[in-house]
Amino acid sequence: MEEQILIGLINQSMQDSAREARLSLGRTSCAVTREQALNQVAFLLNAKRQTQ
Repeated sequence: MEEQILIGLINQSMQDSAREARLSLGRTSCAVTREQALNQVAFLLNAKRQTQ
């Protein structure tokens, strides 16, 4: 079940990043969205490891 929660959090993070990128002006949305999503995935995986 924890894996499903992690996947849900990652998906939500990616959606939030995409939303922020669309609202921002003058930024390349694809690059920013991917970078932010990858950073969030790394953060969540690190948090998961620390709690185990």
